[in-house]
Amino acid sequence: MYKLNISGHHVQSGEEVQTAVKEKLDHLARINSHITTINVILNTEKHKAHELIVEASVHIPNHDLFATVKTDKQLAPALDMLVAKLEKQLLKYKAKHEGRKHHPDSRDLESDREREEQDEFNELAERSVL
Repeated sequence: MYKLNISGHHVQSGEEVQTAVKEKLDHLARINSHITTINVILNTEKHKAHELIVEASVHIPNHDLFATVKTDKQLAPALDMLVAKLEKQLLKYKAKHEGRKHHPDSRDLESDREREEQDEFNELAERSVL
């Protein structure tokens, strides 16, 4: 489970807004179960009262993701675009790090077939056949 922090600058983040944000961001937790924290900031520019800026940072152990979206005062489309950006980053991260061992002393293990081929190669190399 992850911790969700929602804050608003020049925007009132009531119960409805917090529920909408949580529902949309729960989709990210289904993609990657290692998410520990999500920080969401809802903001409007002081001089541009009709523009909504939604920013989110997602923390995964040893990695942070960040996305920002600007829309015209509509929360639902902004959240959809934000989740799409973060989902793309999460999938890219997952594909890049899938199957890797994160322990510094970890080594790739050879399969039995690879070990046999290596032994055969070493034997041929010793006999100077190669």
